[in-house]
This record gives sequence, C-alpha cells and structure tokens, in this order.
Amino acid sequence: MSARAHKQDPGGTAKSAPASESASESIVLPIPAGKLPGHFRSPKLGEAVAVYTYRDAEGCDLGYIARFETADGKLFLPTTLWQTPNGLSWLNKSWPKPRPLYGLDHLAAQPRASVIVAEGEKAADAAQKVFPNSVAVTSPGGAKAAKSADWTPLAGRQVMIWPDNDAPGFGYALDVERELAAVGAGIVTTVDAMRVAASLPSGEARTPPEGWDAAAGLDDDGWQPDALRALVLQHVERAEPTPSYVSFDRFRMNSDGLTAEVTKGRGESASVENLWISAPFEVIGRARDPYGLGWARWLRWRDPDGRRHEHAVADAALHGDMGALAADLAARGLVVSRAGRGPLLDYLNQVSVEARVTTVNRTGWHIIGEQRVFVLPDAVIGQPETETVILTGATAAPYSRKGTLQEWRDSIGRLTAGHSRLVLAVSTAFAGSLVDLVGGEGGGVNLYGQSSRGKTTALKSAASVWGRGASDPGFVRSWRATANAQEATAAIVTDTLLCLDEIGVAEGRDAAAAVYQLASGVGKGRSARDGSIRAPMTWRVLTLSTGELPMAAKIAEDKQRKAYAGQAVRLLDVPADAGRGFGLFDNAGPDGDPARLAEALQKAALSAYGEAGPAFVRAMMDMGQEEARALVVDLVENFVAEHAPADSDGQIRRAAARLGMIAAAGELARTFNIVPWQEGEAEAAAARALSDWIGSRGGTEPAEVREAIAQVRRFFEAHGESRFESVDDTDARPVPNRAGWRRGHGDGRVWLVLPEMWKSEVCTGLDPVATAKILAERGMMKRDPNGRLQRSERTPGGATLRVYVMTSMVFDGGSDAP
Repeated sequence: MSARAHKQDPGGTAKSAPASESASESIVLPIPAGKLPGHFRSPKLGEAVAVYTYRDAEGCDLGYIARFETADGKLFLPTTLWQTPNGLSWLNKSWPKPRPLYGLDHLAAQPRASVIVAEGEKAADAAQKVFPNSVAVTSPGGAKAAKSADWTPLAGRQVMIWPDNDAPGFGYALDVERELAAVGAGIVTTVDAMRVAASLPSGEARTPPEGWDAAAGLDDDGWQPDALRALVLQHVERAEPTPSYVSFDRFRMNSDGLTAEVTKGRGESASVENLWISAPFEVIGRARDPYGLGWARWLRWRDPDGRRHEHAVADAALHGDMGALAADLAARGLVVSRAGRGPLLDYLNQVSVEARVTTVNRTGWHIIGEQRVFVLPDAVIGQPETETVILTGATAAPYSRKGTLQEWRDSIGRLTAGHSRLVLAVSTAFAGSLVDLVGGEGGGVNLYGQSSRGKTTALKSAASVWGRGASDPGFVRSWRATANAQEATAAIVTDTLLCLDEIGVAEGRDAAAAVYQLASGVGKGRSARDGSIRAPMTWRVLTLSTGELPMAAKIAEDKQRKAYAGQAVRLLDVPADAGRGFGLFDNAGPDGDPARLAEALQKAALSAYGEAGPAFVRAMMDMGQEEARALVVDLVENFVAEHAPADSDGQIRRAAARLGMIAAAGELARTFNIVPWQEGEAEAAAARALSDWIGSRGGTEPAEVREAIAQVRRFFEAHGESRFESVDDTDARPVPNRAGWRRGHGDGRVWLVLPEMWKSEVCTGLDPVATAKILAERGMMKRDPNGRLQRSERTPGGATLRVYVMTSMVFDGGSDAP
C-alpha cells in the first residue's frame, strides 16, 4: 500500500501534507523520548487491530506499523517521524532504504542467539513464542520488500527463515537467503512451510492452507509452542550458500574465474601478467570416506547453462596427467584454459580449507562420528552440524519427489487400504529402512501370477514411497540387468526398496545368482590397478519383485540348475492373486471396477510420490532409534510366535521374521500417520502372505526335504519300469542301462537300487545318505534288520548284493508327504 504524506497538527491529528514539502523532508531517527503519535486510527480503515514498534539496538523507537483488517484482507500503514518545513510531523510513510529490521533491540540483547526470520510482524511475534531462546525478526514492507531492508545486523548469525506457505512467501525466503549471503550471515536454513502446514496437532494430515504461518499455527490450529517447534525442526533444509572462493599467494578467485600471476621473460625484460586459468569454482571441503580413505578436494561450480555441479578431485589425480584432469573437469562443465592446466594443478595441490566432507557410496544408514544419519541423494536426514555428508555416484539414483505427503496419503494410502497384497507391497517399501536398525537380513517378496492380475500396480504403488511409481524414468527397475548393474542398483537403494518388474525377462542362471547376491549384501571382489583386492560394494536391501512365474520355476528354466532352499527363503514366492475373485485386489474398489482401481493407483503413483519414505525415517528419528528398534524387535517376535506354525523349521521361521518386519513397518507407518490404514491391517496382510507362501511351497517341512523326496519320486516315475529288471519274470529281456531290479506288484512292489546308481543318478545334486534317511523315516525306503540303510538282497543271478530298497510309498509320499 502506498502511503500519502501526512503531517501532525498541534492536537496530534494527521493531515495531508502538500506534495511540494516532500523534497525537504528528513526522517528523525531515533524518535525523541516521549514523542508519540496521538493515535493509529485511519479515517478510511478505522482502528488498527495491532501496532508493531520498530526499535534500534538501544531500544529507542524508530517508527511504527499499524495493521488493519478490512473486507479485502489485511493492510499495513507505517507511521514515522519526519522533519518538515513546518516542523516535526508524523507521516504515514516508511523509512528510507535500507530499512530497519523488526526486533533489533532483541538482537542486541542476545548477541549469541540464533535468529528466526519470519514474513511479517505478526508471524515474527508468533515465531518468538515458538522459539523463545532465539530472536525472531522480519523486514518491513511485505513479501516483496526484503531487498529494501538492512540485513547487516545478521552478519555471522545462524539464521532460520520461516516463510508463509504461499508463492510470495517462497519468493521472500529466496530474497532473504540472497541478502543474508551478501552480508555474511552464518549457517542459513529454511523451513519447508508446506510440509509443516500439512500437519495438525492431532497428528492428522491435511492439504496445507495457503498463506499459513506461525501465527496461524498457534491461533487457528491450536499448536502448543513446544510441539510446533518440534514439528518445524523436522522440516528444515539448509539454504545454498553464496559462493565462497579461496584466494592465496599468486592465485585469485572471484566471479570472473581463477587467475594467477605468472612471470614472463627473463631479467630486465621480465613482466608479471595475470593468467586466466578457469571458470570460478569453490573448494567446499576436504573429502574422505568414513574410514579416512579416498582423500579428495570437493569442488562445486556452475556450468555455462547455470546448472550446479559437485565433484571430488582425488588427491591421487593431482599427481597424474594434468591434461586428463582438465579434460574430466571440462566434460563436467568447468571451462579450463589450455595454458592454465599446470597452474590449475598447482592451485588444487596447494589450496587449504578447514571444512570436512564425508563421502559415502550408498544410500541409507551410516555412522558419521558417533551419529547415525540416513543418506539420500537429495537430503541427509540427521545431517551432523560439524560435518557435511555427500552421496557419491548418485547420478542415476531413482529417487524423486512430487506433491506432498498428505496428497500421497489421500491417494496411494487411501486406495491401498483394505487390500492385503497392496498393503503388503507398500509395507515392504517402508521395511527397507528397518533392516539395519534391527540387524535383519536382506531378501524380499516375489508376487507371482498370471498377467493382468495387478502385480505391476502393486509394484508401482510401493515404488511411490521413495520415488516416481513408474519405470524409465522412475523407481521401478527391470530384472533384465547384468550382475554389475544389479550391484550398483542395489547400492543406490540401500535401506529403501529395490523394485524389480517381471522376473520372466531374466535368464534363469542370472536370476539364481541375483537372488543370493542381493540378499547377501556384498558384491564381487575385484582387483585394483596395483593387483590388490579392492573393497567390494556393499548394500542392505529388501526386494519387491513381480513375475508370472515363481522364482523357483524361473531358476528351473536353466536345465543345469534348481532352486535351493536358501534362494526360496530369501525371495518369498507369494501368489499375487488375493483369492477374492478380483485378482490382486480384495474387492472391486470404490467404483466397483478393479480395472478402474488399478488405473487410479497407477495415476496416483505418478502424481504424488517420494515423500512417504523420508517422512517414515524422520518419524523414527523423532521417536528415538533405540525405542524404535526395541518396538520393531518386539513386534517381529510376537508375529513369529503367533503366525509361524508350531512345527515350523528354521526356514519358515526366517520367512516369518522377514514378513514380521514388513508387518512392523506397516504398523509403524500407521502410527506415524503416514498411511490411513486400520490398526492391525499390515500385520494381517503379512500373516496372510506367510500362510500363502507356506501353502505354495508345499507345507512346513524344510525345502531340502521336500525337494529330495520330489527328485527321487521323479526318477521312479520316469524309470521305474524301463530301467529296473523284473525279478519275478525270468523270461524278461535284459534291461539296458540298468539301475537295479523290481519285485512284486501293486502296493507290495519294491525296487532294489544299486548303490552307485543311487549316488550318481537318483540323487544327482543331493546328499545320497541324507536323502536315504529322509525316505526311510517316511516309510519310502526299507532299512535292514539292524537299521542300516542298505539291505542285503538276492538278485536274479543268484548273487547277494547290498542295495537300497524303495517301496511304493514313494509315489504317494506317505501320510507326512506334502
């Protein structure tokens, strides 16, 4: 609002001043003691609802801003004291630029306190209540006037900017960031007002109100200051600082680039010239990994298109080919002159900075010093104050964000409720961040079944927890990848989720190797240039896979391989069909059409994503990691005790523990108000998956036992007649490639198997003695009178041989067979 010039009459009433007087007016600062305006009433606006006093560092008044509420919204009218040709007059006009900040007296009184910059005086007063140990300030004139204020009192101060939740507020925050950088403020952070505004004191989420600020939080929403402070601190992001260039000795760095003084010529003809070396860059810290290895200079610059780049120049590279180093930097957008390659190498070798950067090559949990942090490509949750943590090699990271947590909750969260397989998939996405916390093991779930059953919909819904619910680009990856690519992909999704679509596109041998490798968390050992063994790549990951075939069937496509029990328990084959007649869904959805429900989920996974996973990790940190760990361990133990059958072997209990962790993640997400599911819904989904997995594997016996019985049964089904010579028929023709003899008929028939044939053919790939014990325990093999596995039997030639004697029970497996 533009203010007209006014003057005060002897009675203190403001009157319009002639325009010609403005040229000779000068503001009076500070306002003399005892000199106050008569009132803050406007003939057009009425009585002010609030008056904010601006004071200098000594506490003397500098002027006032009155707030008025009208039918069209809020309006502000400044009142300052001016020297005019007619004497001292109160005028409704602002201070000359640069204008004072609101709260200068408090800044002076607390020189070590951190500072909160709010947008507007009312918001600043509210922010002061929320952060009583800090000093809340603002600039006069509204969201577009930040550049008109004097920000020098904040030089060297730690500042947090708390803007309003609207476009002008976000613009104000950017302007303040630039002004603070110009005056040399300390660490500057900015509150994510949209995320803060999306929460209510009850824990419910909502669509963030436009224009929401600290005052609205206290007055309208009913937040208690302590609770609102805790919420705000969850959503604070560090502002990008102004470039900090390092100059020393003969080197000078500024916005024009890096230059160096060089001497040309000799003797009396020698001259000193400035050599332009490169475009400007910052050395933001000395980098190394958490173990103190891989030292480097961490550089930051902007390319000719204005894109920001960060890159670590290894110390080792500074002792190599300077042309190769310059070429590498040039390929990343840093312009380097040919004549400046040598001086550039000298600058990098000699530059000294105090800041330290810890580099990590995978996402997820890390211990930096004694602090646990969670690293993502675009954020470090729990970032240490004295250390910068940076994820390297994240150029192909699939993480991205769109929309708000509330929008994700209202779409994916709401649409998955009531559907056990969808709840299982989304819970698996949250569970990745629990693996390290509870000392769990990697593994995952493979949803298998016919096409058009909703498997990919479940995968995309789960993917939206951490990134875009799609592939190319998106968080969903394909099974068709080389082993090396699979390692790199696993490392970049450590402690989150690896989404692999359609196991059918992978080769059987590749799928077998990938299942073990992904679950083991350790990559291949490789040699360094000097012949030493490099540290292998490591990861921790839960996998959510889909395919038309179970994992075991896929591996069996490679005729020389079979699925071992370790693979089956690492990647649990769970039928995608929920068994309700709607494919993967438990019901037809709100529109009564499963196809429309699938379409709505896939659309939602593209409109709001990437917020739920980080919010889950932040909520765990707020709870306290030890408390969260104890809670999850208790939930997992209770799940195993309640849902694993009493006669379960170790494999089933391992599977139950993994599904219990998935259940715990889903229940925690509900507790954190990230998903709108019913209490116990995630546990029920995991319990149902466990029951279905046990059913699909053929029972509760160990997988090795079931596979051994099945392999022996297959041999006798295929060769029980053709490769066993009849003892009863003396006229029968000799049997080629004989494996033994058969005797009797019907249920009384037995097969006498030669020991070497038992080892080499019947039990190929199995332990022959252990297999014989399994069969004997189930009545499928006869022991001798002394309990030994081989019996002495007379053969047609009259000789007595030691053989294995199989009974007809091998075909039905006996009463204990699966």
